Amino acid sequence: MINKRILILEVNEKNSQKLTSILKKDDFEVVPIFDKKEFLKCKDEIKNFELIFVNTQVEYIAFSDLFELVNSVHRLVDTKIPIVFIEGSKNQDLETLNESLRLGAADYIKKPFDKNEILTRVRYHYNQYQKMYELQSRVDKLTHLATIDPLSKSSSKLHMQALLKHHISSSHRYDVTTSLIYMSLINVDKLVGIFGFERGEKYISGFSKELKSVLRESDVMARWAGSDFLLLLTNTDVKSTKTVVRKINTQMSSLEILKNTKPKMAFSITEIQKDDNLEDIIERSKVTLKEAKKQEYDRILVC
Repeated sequence: MINKRILILEVNEKNSQKLTSILKKDDFEVVPIFDKKEFLKCKDEIKNFELIFVNTQVEYIAFSDLFELVNSVHRLVDTKIPIVFIEGSKNQDLETLNESLRLGAADYIKKPFDKNEILTRVRYHYNQYQKMYELQSRVDKLTHLATIDPLSKSSSKLHMQALLKHHISSSHRYDVTTSLIYMSLINVDKLVGIFGFERGEKYISGFSKELKSVLRESDVMARWAGSDFLLLLTNTDVKSTKTVVRKINTQMSSLEILKNTKPKMAFSITEIQKDDNLEDIIERSKVTLKEAKKQEYDRILVC
C-alpha cells in the first residue's frame, strides 16, 4: 500500500520546516529526523516511506549504511525507496554528490529551495515508485496464482512439479530420503453426480483445510488433479511415511466435511529412488493408487 510518506534526515531545522511546508501542499506526510537517537527509533519503519530526503551534512548515519538498510527492507523486489540528497551548504560538495550517485541516489537538490522544482522532482520519483510498486504487486499476484491452487489453497500442480524435480536432484546428489504420498478422495464423483460440481468443490476445499491441520509443518501438500493430492515428505522413509498415512486416514475419515459426508481415501506411497525422474514417480504412484482404490479396506499400498 502507498502511503505518501516522506522521511527527512536533517541537521537543520529550518531546512526541514521549509521542505515540510512545500511537501504538505501535495498532501505528503513528512517525518523529520535530526539525530541518531530519533533515527534508530524509526529504523524499523523505513519500509513504510515512499521517499527519503538526506542532508549531505548528516553524520549520525553513514550514507553507505543508509543505502544498505533501504536495500534490505524494501517491500518488493526491484522496488527500492528513492533517496534524494539535499546540499545544504553554500558550496557544492562534488565529492559527496559523486559518492551519493555511486551508492544509488535517485536525485540531488541544492539550496536555495525552489518550491516548483522540489514538487516536480518529488512527484516524479513518487510516481515512478508507485508504478514500480503496482507492477511488482501484479507480478507477485501472478506468481501466487502459479504456485497456489485456488480451490484447495495448497501448492499448485505446477509448483509441486518444480519441488519434486528439486527433491529428485537432491536425493540423487546428497542421498536424502524423500517420500511421496499420492492420495485420492474416492467418494467425490458420487457426491458430484448427486449434488453437482459446486458441492464437490466445497467438499474438496473443506477436506484440504482439514488435511493441512493434520500434516507436519515440513510436509508439502498439493492438489494434483481433481480430487487427487500429492504430499511430499522430506527426510522420511517409507516406513515412517506409512505411519503418517495411517494417522491421516484415521483422523480425516472420522471428520464430517460436509453434512452427512465423511472422506473415503486411497493412498499410494513411494520413496524417491536414485534412478528416478518425475514421470517415473508419478506413473508408478498412479498405478499403485488405482490398485489401492480397488481395496475394500485399508486402501494403502506401497510401490
